[in-house]
Amino acid sequence: MVGSSNVVRSLVSLLWAASPVISGALPVHWAGFERQETGWPTSIDDSVFNSSWPSFGEKSQRWNAYMAPSFNQVFLPETEQVLSEGLRYMTSNNISFLAKSGGHGYSIELAAAQNVVMINMEKFNYSRVNADGTATIGSGATFLDLIRPLAAAGRQVTTGSCPCVGATGAMLGGGVGRLQGLHGLTSDNVRKVRLALWNGTVIEASEKVNKDLFWAVRGAGQNFGVVIETTFQTYPAVNGGMHYEANLAFSVDKVKKIIDDMNGLVPLPAPLSLILVGSVDPSTLETIVALNLVYAGPREEGRKYTRRFQNYSLSVEENMYSWDELPIKGAGGITLIKCAKGQNHVMYGLGTKRLDAPSFVRLWSEFGDFIKANPAANSSTFLVETFAQQGIKKLPDDYSAFPHRDGVEHLVEFEIAFDDTSVSKAADAFAKRWRDHFAQPKISGYKETHIYQNYAHGDEPLSQLYGREKWRQQRLTAVKNKFDPRGVFSSYHPIPQSLDAWR
Repeated sequence: MVGSSNVVRSLVSLLWAASPVISGALPVHWAGFERQETGWPTSIDDSVFNSSWPSFGEKSQRWNAYMAPSFNQVFLPETEQVLSEGLRYMTSNNISFLAKSGGHGYSIELAAAQNVVMINMEKFNYSRVNADGTATIGSGATFLDLIRPLAAAGRQVTTGSCPCVGATGAMLGGGVGRLQGLHGLTSDNVRKVRLALWNGTVIEASEKVNKDLFWAVRGAGQNFGVVIETTFQTYPAVNGGMHYEANLAFSVDKVKKIIDDMNGLVPLPAPLSLILVGSVDPSTLETIVALNLVYAGPREEGRKYTRRFQNYSLSVEENMYSWDELPIKGAGGITLIKCAKGQNHVMYGLGTKRLDAPSFVRLWSEFGDFIKANPAANSSTFLVETFAQQGIKKLPDDYSAFPHRDGVEHLVEFEIAFDDTSVSKAADAFAKRWRDHFAQPKISGYKETHIYQNYAHGDEPLSQLYGREKWRQQRLTAVKNKFDPRGVFSSYHPIPQSLDAWR
């Protein structure tokens, strides 16, 4: 089929719901290794490792190597008690740390930090479906770890499209995904969380206890502690858990037509999701235009929307996948390529109310020119995620700390990827310029800029991430000062501890 390999190759970046890191302070030991650090309490020193440990590189590696902090120790707690003791020790000794949930994450805020301890939460990788239909996961679980037991039980909930993203980390920022039209954000379905505070105290937050923290965790959750466990409401699987998928490839001269047709479909039906991807063939540097269409329902229903684009496409590939197959086999299985750790990723993103066709026509042209001038960035992508909004908008604006219930009709993202850091300045300039272009009210359709914090770069005013309403900022600052009074968790989009610091 003409262009079919390009369809698959160009869809490698389907929705990575970026998993934030949580900052603060911590250490490590392993069977057969003598204790290498002094000062750590003997009850936890066998969980702390330094760079002489053979697995140090693997356990401390981040998904994104761009401007990464340097780690001198890894802390691998296996129990809540060990985690709590480690937190108490690190905060009392002013040891800087980052806590990472399962999967990959992205942050530039601690780029200049040296000799930081990574808290690796992989030992908390568990997931289960409870008798009441809820699901409980540890913070080491990825989206795929959540999806598999739910699918086996005939249940579902909103998740991101990339299987290796940490489910907890993505939830803390909100959690967009293909099923949000049916079930809202991932965070909208949280029923309780269990987390360790800066002083090691482990508490629970829900609609019944610590209500203010529960509100704040869902949308600004990396600011208050290390989340240990989350329980979600789930739903019966639609269509027996089977989803229709179509992958379409187009020539570049069809970009305006694609954008016009996507705008014409908004508001999307609740089961429908669209992801439009721009990339290049890594070998030829030929520009690629691809559309991934997924409908949570029967093939014949999904095909109604495929036909809207099919007549002017180069090729179409159609499949029916079970919900747990979709993250692995969907888009030709190439999404898994983006799970690889250690590459540099310069990322910018924002929400728009509409898609400006002339801007996208120019973007595709300039993207091709950028890659030809910087071929080391030939694995870069940009994409538009257009997901149904019904499940998000049915909830009131004050339901949680997520502030964009009318700000993410479309998510436009730029991910410039490279190994050769000589292109980093050009990569940053290109992505930032286009982020700023789409942020213009006449282009985005919004009077103000909306930045989904999981896709934020780190240079944006925090009011663009957390909302401009004074009541919202006051509430977030109050919760921050109550549960993290020393500002220990303040390295990833930190909530200001003073109202005067908001901008």
